Amino acid sequence: MTTMNQQDRARFLQTLQDDAQFRSEVRSLLLARELLELPERFAQFASFVTAFIERQEKFNQRQETLNQSFQDFITEQREFNQRQEGFNQRQEGFNQRTEDTLGILKGNAARRLLIDSFETILDTFQLDFVSILHRNVLVRMARQSGLSNDVNLGQRQSFYRADMVLEGIDEHGDTHYVAAEASFTADSRDSDRAIRNAGFLTRMTGRVAHPVVASVVNDRAVQELVDVGTIHWLQFDPKELEAD
Repeated sequence: MTTMNQQDRARFLQTLQDDAQFRSEVRSLLLARELLELPERFAQFASFVTAFIERQEKFNQRQETLNQSFQDFITEQREFNQRQEGFNQRQEGFNQRTEDTLGILKGNAARRLLIDSFETILDTFQLDFVSILHRNVLVRMARQSGLSNDVNLGQRQSFYRADMVLEGIDEHGDTHYVAAEASFTADSRDSDRAIRNAGFLTRMTGRVAHPVVASVVNDRAVQELVDVGTIHWLQFDPKELEAD
């Protein structure tokens, strides 16, 4: 092995420092190819990373814009939903008021038709007309019979507001009463009132009293009472309830 002296070594280092070509040749002898290419590869990688970061920043900006748009949409949707809920509540209130009003109108029409049909009802029981008992007569009957002492005020007032109470006589001259309730669709409230009012009339007078419901249709509970004969039904023609 040849050993460089101090003078040759100094000259070698000086040449290595001054001569780029020589320095490159020495590097190629001393370093592997991968190491020689490392700076260039690192520069390429750094360029790639920089480009990636730039693309990522642009993507993030677009994503932030999209996210903000989505948040704005959610806010607008919530505001719309709140307005819609308010509208729905007002509409439901309006629908309920309309339904209540129609129910009242139908009920009033049914009660008027009931009164117009008193002769038909009496004919059902083969009775001749005597009178329609109005509220003042029912109050007087309740007081005279002692019903006022046995029945609470709420039930008595409900009895006084009966849709119609008829007095009639049969072929033998015996007095009968009819307690009738009317509605568009008869339900248990109607049948319960008619049966209760008929019971009050019998208690007050000792006479037969017939419970009647008058309607276009019945619910199931009322129809079952009609079918077994507990209560009588006067069926209205729907056309009779239509406005002129």
